Amino acid sequence: MKKVNDQALITYEDWIDSGRVIIPCAKGIPLKGIKNWSDPVFKISKEEWKNKYSHCEIALRLDQDIDFDIDNELAKRFIEDYLTVKDAVSGRPTNPKSHYWFKGSLDFKQFILPAELKDYCKNLPHGNTLCEIRSGLKHYTIVPKSLHSKANEYVEWETYQGINKYPGDLKKALNKVALSTALCVLYASQGNRDTYCTAIAGVLIKHTDWEDKEINDFIFKIATESNDDEADKRSSKGSTGRTSNKNFGIPKLAEIIGCSQNAITTIFSWIGIQYETSEGASAIGEIVEYGQDLYEVTVYGNKEGKPTEVVIEVDGPTLMKQSFFYDAVMSQAQVWVPKMKPNDFAAIMKRKFEERGKSADYVEEANENLVFVKYFEQYIAYKSAFTDKKNLLEFQLPYYDMRAEELEFNLNAFEDFLEARRITMKRVILVRKCQKVLKAKKNKGKVGSKSCVSWKIKDYKLDPENLTIDVVPEKGKEVQQIDFEADQIEPT
Repeated sequence: MKKVNDQALITYEDWIDSGRVIIPCAKGIPLKGIKNWSDPVFKISKEEWKNKYSHCEIALRLDQDIDFDIDNELAKRFIEDYLTVKDAVSGRPTNPKSHYWFKGSLDFKQFILPAELKDYCKNLPHGNTLCEIRSGLKHYTIVPKSLHSKANEYVEWETYQGINKYPGDLKKALNKVALSTALCVLYASQGNRDTYCTAIAGVLIKHTDWEDKEINDFIFKIATESNDDEADKRSSKGSTGRTSNKNFGIPKLAEIIGCSQNAITTIFSWIGIQYETSEGASAIGEIVEYGQDLYEVTVYGNKEGKPTEVVIEVDGPTLMKQSFFYDAVMSQAQVWVPKMKPNDFAAIMKRKFEERGKSADYVEEANENLVFVKYFEQYIAYKSAFTDKKNLLEFQLPYYDMRAEELEFNLNAFEDFLEARRITMKRVILVRKCQKVLKAKKNKGKVGSKSCVSWKIKDYKLDPENLTIDVVPEKGKEVQQIDFEADQIEPT
């Protein structure tokens, strides 16, 4: 049922009185004598229109308004989902509800599927063209009560409650309609549908700030409008994908649809996702961290004419240097990665590194800081910690304050311990690790009247087995020498 109020803009007087600019057209094209219609100062008065252009179609210049023009019928299925307010809607008998009008401005945008996807669109009235955002001085649209440019029928208002500003993020809503339409046109056949939806979720999880529910709803609507008889099973892809260790993405969508990854990246750019479009970039997948300076990188390529996916293992310097990375790909995966410009490679790897995930099998024990802590614990266990601070002053043995739970140690003695085990470390690095890893601070204290410089760790939980209480060697006697060769502690 049409909802058109008495204030609907219909005649040329209505449009001009509303402060808008109209253009005289014939078959949808401005008259030959009207060449400056996109000039900001262009204007036709009511008297001039009455005397010279009353026989013409009326086109509205869209410098104040937005017209969302729908060419693919599937897009109409998503209008109700994403446009909460639809105060002005027009169409024609053979294509109803095909134009949605709003006050304001947006960048002009045509949503057209890449040419390589033409087989999906060969039976569609407008081919690869799905919809279009018309807006700006250089764009216009035929208004209701004028003859349509490509059909012998008149455009009509179907809803008119005013051409109003949209109360929300109109651009995001229209982009969602366009992307949903594209993914509906390309929807996978039986057997691939679950993977197809999982891959869509993977892209949205990795490259947007959408919440799980937003992703769930988005994919469920696509599945429903694509007549997927198991749409309910696709309704939690965002939630399950977020907790998954690995998500499919662009490469998997390209494989299912049978197109290049560039074609898929073009479609997802409609919602603001930016991808590198070079051939080399599409060969490099996600980066997953599985230990300190240890990473897994998914690489896509072809072997014996078939698509292949291989995971290689690299360190940080290999990720950063292009020649090292290419060598690692070839030696581990035997996959050819097309050459990229160095600046492109650096930008791509930086983005992928910043978006890296963390493996469920992350190897904490490989962390250098944990290894350093382990060395220190071996040192304390080997030397023992004493409750009388004279041991620290006279014999450089660790001292433990049981009441304050503070441990003090002599840095030179700890360094000697490491060197005896052939663990070499520059003094500046050793000091830094004591500060950053052990949270130790240099302490200038005293034992009696004598100065005693040490490194102190507060809130240190000492294993009771490593504590010696009130044992002080007699002054003048040497502490038993440690035979490191006879009692070697293997470094980790």
